[in-house]
Amino acid sequence: MVDALTLLSRLIRVEGITGAEQNVIDAAAELSRELGLPCRPSSQGLLVFVRGAGNGPRICFCSHLDTVPAGDGWTFPPFGGVIEGDVCYGRGAVDDRGCCLAMLLAAKTLLDKGLPAGELVVALSIGEEGNDPSLPHLLANAGPLDAGVIGEPTMMQIMTAQRGLMIVDLHAEGEQAHAARGTGPNAIEALIADLTRLPALSWPKRDARLGDIRITPTRLNAGVADNVTPPTATARLDIRTTPATTHVQIAERLSRELSSTVTVVADQWIPCAVADNHPLVVAALAALNETSCHASDAASDWFVLQQAGIPAIKLGPGDPSWSHRPDERITRAQLQAGIDGYAALARRFCATKQGEQP
Repeated sequence: MVDALTLLSRLIRVEGITGAEQNVIDAAAELSRELGLPCRPSSQGLLVFVRGAGNGPRICFCSHLDTVPAGDGWTFPPFGGVIEGDVCYGRGAVDDRGCCLAMLLAAKTLLDKGLPAGELVVALSIGEEGNDPSLPHLLANAGPLDAGVIGEPTMMQIMTAQRGLMIVDLHAEGEQAHAARGTGPNAIEALIADLTRLPALSWPKRDARLGDIRITPTRLNAGVADNVTPPTATARLDIRTTPATTHVQIAERLSRELSSTVTVVADQWIPCAVADNHPLVVAALAALNETSCHASDAASDWFVLQQAGIPAIKLGPGDPSWSHRPDERITRAQLQAGIDGYAALARRFCATKQGEQP
């Protein structure tokens, strides 16, 4: 018997911060081979294939091997994979090595006990925590797919909608002069005026599942010296979007309403959704013995599947509130729920004819 928490600890001990992931790709490939899983590693991540007994849909379980840096404030070594009681601690325990391992062990379960039909593809990518995810490269080598599951910690609640994300800069200009004179336009004051306007902006449409657009200033940059009025000031905005308003419409509205120059820094994370009566959702509800679906505020690689026309849900073990925090953790029970849930979902979905209800 393999102990899931021990295997997760092993993965956590291999650092794989975004931009330096080759070692963790190699570690995941080695683990896959030990489990007897047919795998195809590359510089972009890892693909694992488990074929069913007959023809049927192909489902892809997607998760990411890279992590954010450890940061400060840890009680446990961030890359120690410490197991204390029934809890494993370490960077990536819940986001997203826990999902990665649960998917591999679900694939092992299906390999040993049989998949009734179709095929399961596990795609473990890199670059998700940055701006250059490798998932598109993996999907290009995975073959045609009928559905996907994005592995992110959701406490195994089924997410059928997800907010998009835009990163936008506001740039205000003023006049550089001696602060003692107090004359001329001040870039900081102009920028603050625009930031004050943001909460008052009303958007014409509200998404039924995700609600309203959320705009949060996250960075400010201004000033050249203590006694000089600033010639420029810049604010960075984190904008969580919904399908009700496109990213282009949001950028155009901000440009019309604000005096600052609006620059879209990144907007590839489009909002994602799948119909609650889609066969994938119906299969997930039945497999997990759930009666309701939920919506997610956090962005993920789901947008890659959405752009490829692959219907998907977000689903994974662990408490998302521990993502990116010191002493990130997952429990044995949470990890096992992910393994069992993923395996049950693959069995149920792959046993159906594509386009028909399970």
